[in-house]
Amino acid sequence: KTDIQRASKVRSTKGLLIHVFGKIAAAFIYLVF
Repeated sequence: KTDIQRASKVRSTKGLLIHVFGKIAAAFIYLVF
């Protein structure tokens, strides 16, 4: 049970990082072009 919770937590954190990075990249591309 704890392993599954830990895995889901890591996955959600990774997804959040990807989401934030994507937002920054989109804003950067918007500013450049």
